[in-house]
Amino acid sequence: MNATLTFGRLLPLYTLFVMFSGCGKKDPDPAPPTGLTGTVSVTSQQGVAQPKGGVTVTVLDVTPALTATTTEAGTFALGAVPAGTHALAFSRPGLSTFVLRGVAHPTATALTRLPDTYRLLQEPTLRVTSLVATAYTSSGGALGINFRTVRTSPQPSGNSSYVLFFGTTPDVSLLTATSFLTLFGSATPAATTSSSSWSMERRDFERYGFRAPSGTTAYAVAYGFAQFTDHTDLLTGQSVSWPHPNLTPSPVVSFTMP
Repeated sequence: MNATLTFGRLLPLYTLFVMFSGCGKKDPDPAPPTGLTGTVSVTSQQGVAQPKGGVTVTVLDVTPALTATTTEAGTFALGAVPAGTHALAFSRPGLSTFVLRGVAHPTATALTRLPDTYRLLQEPTLRVTSLVATAYTSSGGALGINFRTVRTSPQPSGNSSYVLFFGTTPDVSLLTATSFLTLFGSATPAATTSSSSWSMERRDFERYGFRAPSGTTAYAVAYGFAQFTDHTDLLTGQSVSWPHPNLTPSPVVSFTMP
């Protein structure tokens, strides 16, 4: 009897050996070949680590919307992102929404890794229930806008902080605003209401990056917030702070830009 095995008979046996020798092993998920990838961490307002999974990451300026969800390790990968400079929003129920602007993705056929681990925070309780904008003329003849807020009761602490977002469209929000201003005040925690007011001339708006032409209609909306987190501005390379806001905004107000 001829006991010689030909190559044609050996090949199926070799294939079975390779298949079964790999059983029980799982390679790590490979990085996507193109798109955006990065990492987040999540903490409570007191700095206690929270689960990192289930955060939705959305490319804000792409239609139809591109989204991804973070893994338990806090990683995410967005595929099919067109080349350009984008803004990303990070959100999950119970968390304050974080917006990262200036995300450069030079080539659609390559992978861009974001440099930082972005820290997300539990949503704060402080809310702004009212916002009023009133035009005024200073004693020196300068035109300005006075903004007045009313905040909810009970106050979470003696410190009351809020952020005012500016834009040129009535849908202004933390997602659509072109600039923002953070302010600090004080309040008695037991007070039923507390309010603050501040005034801004054109130079004040420009200091915070809002440069709508004089005489045009502009819009503002206010949110309460409790803490900042720092990250590297992807356009300038400098450290900047994001005020993680409560997600219930004040009514939007309009005003004429001085």
